[in-house]
Amino acid sequence: MEGASGTGAPGGPPDTDGSPLSSGSPLSSGSPLSSGSPLSSGSSLSSGSFGPFVVAPATYLRAAQVRLPEESPDPGLLPTITLLERAASRGADPGGLPLPPDELLAGQYRLIRPLGYGWMGEVYLALDTNVDDREVAIKILHPDQAVAAAGALVRERRALVDLSHGDIIRVFNYGRHPEVGDFLVLQYVDGLTLEEVRARAQMNPDEFGGSRFHEFVLAYGVRILAALGYLDRLGKVYGDLKPDNVMHDGTTTKIVDVGSVRAAGRPGLTTDGFRAPTVGPHGQSTRRDDLFSLGETLRRLSGLGQSPKDLADLGSLDTLDQPTGTDTAPELSRTTAPPPQGLGLLSLARVLHRATRGEGAERFATAREMEEQLRGVFRELRSLRTGMETFEPSPLFLQSPYALDGELGSAPPLTRWAAPDAPVAYAPPSPAEVAQRLPVPRPDPHDARHAEVSRLADAAPEALLQHTADWPESPEVHLLRCRVRLRVPGGRTEGVERELRSAEALIGPERAPYDWRLEWHRGLLALGRGHVDTARRHFDRVYAAIPGEYAPKLALGYCAERLGRWQEAGTFYEAVRLRNPSLGSAAFGAVRARLALGGEHARDETVRVLDAVPQHSRHRTAARTAAVRVGVEHVRTAGRPAEAAERLSEVLERLTRLFHAHGLTDEEARVRMTAEVWEAVRGALARGLLDAPGLAALAAGAGRRLGLPSDEPGLRRELSRRYVALAHQAARSAAPEDAAVAEILLDRAYEVRPLAFRHHRDSPWLGTRLTTWLRTIAHPPSPSDRARAVLPPGDSAGTVLPPGDRAGRVRE
Repeated sequence: MEGASGTGAPGGPPDTDGSPLSSGSPLSSGSPLSSGSPLSSGSSLSSGSFGPFVVAPATYLRAAQVRLPEESPDPGLLPTITLLERAASRGADPGGLPLPPDELLAGQYRLIRPLGYGWMGEVYLALDTNVDDREVAIKILHPDQAVAAAGALVRERRALVDLSHGDIIRVFNYGRHPEVGDFLVLQYVDGLTLEEVRARAQMNPDEFGGSRFHEFVLAYGVRILAALGYLDRLGKVYGDLKPDNVMHDGTTTKIVDVGSVRAAGRPGLTTDGFRAPTVGPHGQSTRRDDLFSLGETLRRLSGLGQSPKDLADLGSLDTLDQPTGTDTAPELSRTTAPPPQGLGLLSLARVLHRATRGEGAERFATAREMEEQLRGVFRELRSLRTGMETFEPSPLFLQSPYALDGELGSAPPLTRWAAPDAPVAYAPPSPAEVAQRLPVPRPDPHDARHAEVSRLADAAPEALLQHTADWPESPEVHLLRCRVRLRVPGGRTEGVERELRSAEALIGPERAPYDWRLEWHRGLLALGRGHVDTARRHFDRVYAAIPGEYAPKLALGYCAERLGRWQEAGTFYEAVRLRNPSLGSAAFGAVRARLALGGEHARDETVRVLDAVPQHSRHRTAARTAAVRVGVEHVRTAGRPAEAAERLSEVLERLTRLFHAHGLTDEEARVRMTAEVWEAVRGALARGLLDAPGLAALAAGAGRRLGLPSDEPGLRRELSRRYVALAHQAARSAAPEDAAVAEILLDRAYEVRPLAFRHHRDSPWLGTRLTTWLRTIAHPPSPSDRARAVLPPGDSAGTVLPPGDRAGRVRE
């Protein structure tokens, strides 16, 4: 089709500048030179616009070639679309020209053929004889419209010529010819309008990569936002954005009807179905109204529902439990291409819903703010589709250094041996711990105390409260204290709530209802109080406001996990971890959800998830530790000898890498991990799943560095020594529950060690043992003495003490 050349703001009332940290959605749950649809019947026209023009509606898809780009994390990358027949190649059509073929328009432009028509004039293909016969589009006003709009033409044509942006069609020149009147000279573009792109994708989704089409929808949005941001910086709006007014030519996009460009607040052209509810009666528009029109354009292009209300329904958390393509989710059949996978559909619906909210303050405040969220949703869609990382640092959150792994990424606690036969349950961290360790919002750059808050080093919460006590008030100072008070051991949450109210008061009643930071901290406060369901509602509102961010999805995954909504939890965790595998918290959450959901391949899948945490991640050691522990549980459920041998071999290999390549250097943790693995080997022997040759083969395969004994007596001796070492750890532990475990571990050490005719040479002579025994009868030791009656620290993996020495010799 012929085409003519022709960050962030804070929350607050519509069209006020500010910080992207607080702009918000409400926090509650006929195209120039193009064939296609003619101008909507509901269009309105006001002085100051030059109007659109269209050719007769097409009844077929024009021949074009679509080449998909290579996979790339670039959110602005588009397919290459090439028309197989351009209008310029069809030759001249002198019959439809307003001038004879030998007459130049204004002595410079040779008219070739008509391209389209509109309410205010016709458009023709022409050659600029002064610039090497460059192809241009000439827009000639109708005589009656030229008279009516003469004043507007004089006022605005120079401004249109001055427009210079890669995604807006260029206006090269303007002039007047005695026989035809006023005209504009525009850049000539020949491509498909977005409406034609939508029709092609609907008829043949594979041409656009199937569900990948939705990523291209977001790429169109990113490119158009660059143009809208440019206009906003000039104090202008576009006013009439719709699919017919954007053209895809090659790998570029062009907004092709500059006639609707005007100063913000001025009357102008708008179109029913794309006009924001807040537009004035004569088309007076603001930048947020442009963002509404873009949101509606992208919604139509993606095919999500029939109205903004459908976006709200699709964006509900309840849809996470509705299988795609069933009667419970009929809206999915309306998508132009196959819907995005996993959480992608929800995030896409939410970002478009926020852009198309009815009230201006509920929408994105600036083009930059909307672009950030489109980029985030693009990364999510791409990662879910490909399984590949699509990482970009968050513009709104600092990455947390903590891995919310619960006990999954740590060596087993000593209490594990109090009931060694009980199944291992990998519990999530407590709500209070999560409230302290979720990602922290970046300080608002427009806050008065931004510099001080940004430079503040982490320290004990009491010290931070003392240090900031005399700081002047600002919203960021109060939000900082809110988070710090949540970290105070045994602290009361009333102080947290007080700080939150102070921050809200400083933000003000006009902006506070749309500031997602307040909802984020309300969610943290609810977690600190253990009210997980309430926290989930707060974090859901944050997700509605900033659907491209990973932090609210991590928080929602945790809340769903605590509430037993395992499918929902897994969906959120999976979206976050695929986008950035280095985030250990999401990986551990995804593992816990998969283990809870069960299934034949659940443990194999969880190990793959843990292996995907990259070596450069700060959580790699915890992830590799968790992989060993899950593997041990996998061994315990093996039912066949070959299966047990295969799983044991994998666990031993992982344990070796954990000790010597993946960073587990803590000696006490290494003893615990070794004891747990040695127990799994002995358990396989006891169940008959492993025989003597099999054990010898495992030991040989494990290598000397790991030290797995090659026979059963040796295995029992080494396991006994590990139990003694663990008992020593328990005796030195400050945790009261560990003291009782020391006795249990010593008993297990004696139970498992092989029988022998004599003790180790370091054991006391028989007479000494008898004497000690008699003393024990006369003066029984206290329970705490028995808990500490183990080898000295230097013999942490040494010989077991005999009964008399264990009872009578207390050693620190």
